[in-house]
Amino acid sequence: MIIKDEFIKGIHFIRWIKPDIMPFIPMLICILLISCTGGLFGVAIAILSKHMIDYAVAGELARAGFVGIAFAGAIILNLLLSIGNSLLSIRVSEAFSNAMRQRFFKRLLETEWLPLSSYHSGDLITRLTSDVGNITNSIVGVIPGIFALGVQMVASLMTLLYYDPRLAVIAFILGPSTVLLSRVFGRKLKTLNIKVQESESLYRSNIQEAIQNFIIIKAFRLEKHHSDVLQGLHQNRMEWILKKNRVTLSANMIISAGFWTGYLVAFGWGIFRLSQKAISFGTLTAFLTLVQQVQTPFVGLARTFPQIIAMLASTERLRELEKMALEKREGQVPKLKDVGISFQQMSFFYTEEKETPVLDKITLEIAPGELVALVGPSGVGKTTLIRLVLALLRPSEGEVYFTDNTGKRYEVTAATREWITYVPQGNTLFSGTIAANLRSGKLGATPDEMEKALLAACAWDFIQELPNGMNTVIGEDGHGLSEGQAQRIAIARAFLKKAPVMILDEATSALDMETELEVLKAIKDFSSRCTCLLITHRQTALKMCSRILKIDNGKLSVEPSRTIHNYQ
Repeated sequence: MIIKDEFIKGIHFIRWIKPDIMPFIPMLICILLISCTGGLFGVAIAILSKHMIDYAVAGELARAGFVGIAFAGAIILNLLLSIGNSLLSIRVSEAFSNAMRQRFFKRLLETEWLPLSSYHSGDLITRLTSDVGNITNSIVGVIPGIFALGVQMVASLMTLLYYDPRLAVIAFILGPSTVLLSRVFGRKLKTLNIKVQESESLYRSNIQEAIQNFIIIKAFRLEKHHSDVLQGLHQNRMEWILKKNRVTLSANMIISAGFWTGYLVAFGWGIFRLSQKAISFGTLTAFLTLVQQVQTPFVGLARTFPQIIAMLASTERLRELEKMALEKREGQVPKLKDVGISFQQMSFFYTEEKETPVLDKITLEIAPGELVALVGPSGVGKTTLIRLVLALLRPSEGEVYFTDNTGKRYEVTAATREWITYVPQGNTLFSGTIAANLRSGKLGATPDEMEKALLAACAWDFIQELPNGMNTVIGEDGHGLSEGQAQRIAIARAFLKKAPVMILDEATSALDMETELEVLKAIKDFSSRCTCLLITHRQTALKMCSRILKIDNGKLSVEPSRTIHNYQ
């Protein structure tokens, strides 16, 4: 039953890895052939060493010299093959790991936002780097190595059978015992590998968060606290690594004991046969080398178990990501200039128990071209409503859809984001040039188009004062720019997309009143051709909206813009 389960797992793994591995089959076969040839060279070197010693003992120095040249040539060729195999393996490893990372990165991009948000970014990075590395190492290095060890074992065993069948049988019997004994540790090692990877994820996640929040750490004088937390995570990781290493060392001790037992038996048998003058000194040397080459594949096979187990553990961690549901996609959507938004008895719960709705039976029609404000206290569901329009979340009940000027409905999906341009809350710029950030809104944007967008967002003046204008490089989180400058670039990026729906989440919160008014006028002009949904608490923005949508306790109320209250 255990063998059957392992076989089934192997079949499932092959099916799972097939899309990534198929393009690399020719190069992997080449690596396999080189590895197997190296194993045969080991046997050839043992045979050549026997003849070289026998000829030297017999005083046939010419023949010994000739065999010595062949011996040296075999070593040089084997060395060249090893170098070539190493270079090819590095190339394939890098390409294969990149293919896997691309596959899973694309998968994450297409995964629904809510389940994906439950994973820490540090954990996802560990899965895409360390776990992918474990699988790559096994596919490119370990598995071809197993085949090479098999070829070496068979060739060595056949040669031993030719010279001394009894010794060949002894060597073969002792070899599998080390593999079977090391297999006992397999289940424990798999569990420990998962624990090591999980502790690595926590360790990396903590470092990443600390680096992102250095200002908070410094402002609250939390340097020692965070240093102690990191030390604690390191200690936890160290404990799992040591537990794993203790099991691995126990397995290696058994493997080494089996190896040296086989070697000592071969050595004793060879001495006994030599004392009977049944073999020559050269044959004794060959015996010892060949027995080693029969034992070595078994030892090598036993020592690959931890690597194979690490691969299987990493496979489980990656396959866990594939269990998350993919976003709903309906292919291409039509080009529309006028798009409205409709909510019909829509409710949303963040928990499956559906105890308290974040949004409760909301019914709302936003007409094409309408500029509306969304207000309410923090945490009442404004951002949730935006995420539903962006198809980052699905409604728990009811419907959310877009409408065109004929009244036709379009279900909100990942594809309908084509109709949306978005300015999120906070700093959302990438490291790189300002121009590259702007082109996130329109990949093929020309310098003239970017200049017009920057002018509309009141950003052109300060851009011109920068050392390299739009080609100025900014750091992570817009380092090098003020919060207000970063916000205006984000607005310009949104203008470049020229989508029929614009969503702004506190888009002018970092601007002074005069600049905010100019930007809002530009948004108003822009929104004369598109629907605009604006989350804000700023009175200047509220006065420019046709309606004010207020969310409180999950319910939505609608007020005309002329009735201005304090919505803080």
